This record gives sequence, structure tokens and C-alpha cells, in this order.
Amino acid sequence: MIPKIILTAFKPFRLISLITTFILGAGLVQYLRSTQNWSQWITGILFMIFSSLSLELMRLLKRLANPTQWSDGIKFKEVKLTRMVILALIAAFLTISVSIFMSWRISGVLWQGLVLLVILLLIDGALYYLCEWLSALKPYQLLFEAFFYVILPPAFAYFLQSDEIHIFLTLVVICLVPAYLALRLLIQIQHLGDDLKRDDQTIVTKIGWDWAMILHNALILLTFVLFALIVFFGFPWFILWPIFLALPIGLVEVWLMERVRRGSKPLWLVMKVAAASILFIPVYLLSFAFWIR
Repeated sequence: MIPKIILTAFKPFRLISLITTFILGAGLVQYLRSTQNWSQWITGILFMIFSSLSLELMRLLKRLANPTQWSDGIKFKEVKLTRMVILALIAAFLTISVSIFMSWRISGVLWQGLVLLVILLLIDGALYYLCEWLSALKPYQLLFEAFFYVILPPAFAYFLQSDEIHIFLTLVVICLVPAYLALRLLIQIQHLGDDLKRDDQTIVTKIGWDWAMILHNALILLTFVLFALIVFFGFPWFILWPIFLALPIGLVEVWLMERVRRGSKPLWLVMKVAAASILFIPVYLLSFAFWIR
């Protein structure tokens, strides 16, 4: 029972988002100025992963403090032991993260851009965690989550090898955020009934089922609109055009959501695969293009 509870803090989709977007940011450095130090990227991705796991475990620790969040049949003694194991894991993961940070400081990697990212990570992580305590912040948790798992990883990968920001980094990140939010919003829509029972104040419970589906579709379309617009800011079209091969999948996803909104039976698995494709196909194609050129 204890390992099963702890594993709920290991969010596969979020970790995959973190790792793939980190690789994307590293690929951008390779495309612009070539790789300088592979070990910095290894420590960078470990720093992000262990920081993420520490944060998710702290959120799980908070939920276990509430008996209404316990699994059926679990006893207080098991919960107490689980919390002790979680505390030990948090301490271990944070120790690793701090050790990596100190190694960056000693080796002179901590220039201004990277220091700012570490500060932003701490602020965003604190807000993300406080959503478990403050119901007023809970509807905005998706935004803090997207910042942590989509914006920070490629930025860390980039600034570990470069001390100058490039517009391509900003443009790519802006386009990926709506795709991530659309998928996470879809999952919240699917679990709306459970959230209402637990009185969990998510953005879907706040704006309602109908408006959440409209917002989901708008985010899907916004993803491709943004990818089209960044061409006018100098992003190379020969790198960008394959992304629009995923547009039919996006249109199918919008159509499936509209069917649900009109009362048809939801095809949750198909919809989640389609929404995930809209995020990960662009990430893969951009990363591939950056790394091979």
C-alpha cells in the first residue's frame, strides 16, 4: 500500500513534458551555437526532475494530512509510516538538487540568466504548492504547473549553455503552453465529478463543464495560430511547417469535444491521445530539427 501511495506523486505525463521540453531547449542551443558541455545538461535535467519530485511529494504529504483524501481501507498507522517515508524522500531529493546547484556555483555556471531561473523556480514552486492550502489559488494551479513543466525546463537547458537569451526560445515556449493546458484541462473535465465530490476547486469546477470544453477547444486552435504567427518574428518556416501535419489531429480533437458538449458519449482515451499528440508532436519535430541542423 505504501509504495502505491508514494507512486501517485510520480506524474508520468508531467515528467515526460519536463524531459522532452528540456531536450527541446538543449536542441535550440545546439542549433544556434553547438553543444559545449554535456555534463551541464545531465546535471540540469536531474536538477529539474528531483525538484519536480520533491514538489509533488510535498503536495502528496499535504493531501495525506486530510483523512478525506485517504484511500479506502487504509489505516492511520500506514498513513503515518507513509508520511515518514515521503519526508525522507523529500529530504534526499532536495539534498541532490541543492548539491547540483552548489556544483554550478563552484564551476561558474551560475550567470545572471540561470540565477533568475532558479529564483523563478522557487517562486513558482511555492505558488504551485500553496494551491493545496489556499482555495483561492487552486483554479490557477494549471498555470503554475505549465510554467514549471513547460516553460522552465527548456529555459534551464538553454541557459546552462548560453548566457544570452534568444527570441526563438521565447517563441517556442509561448506556442507550447496552450497545448499543455489543453491536455491538462481535458483531464480535469474527465474527473469533474470526483472533484465536485471532494469539493476540489479546479478551474473546471469554477467556470463549469460547458465553458471548460469551449476553453479546451480554444487552446487547441490557439496552439496552431501561435505557431503560424511566429513565422513573422523570424522563426524559420522550413523548421516549422511539419508541425502543421498535426493540425488534422487538433481538428479531430475539437470535433470530439464538441460532440461531448452536445451530449454524445465521451471517448476519453481517444481524446487524451489526440490532445497529447498536439503537444508532443511539435516538441518532437522541433527537437529533431534543432538537433540535426
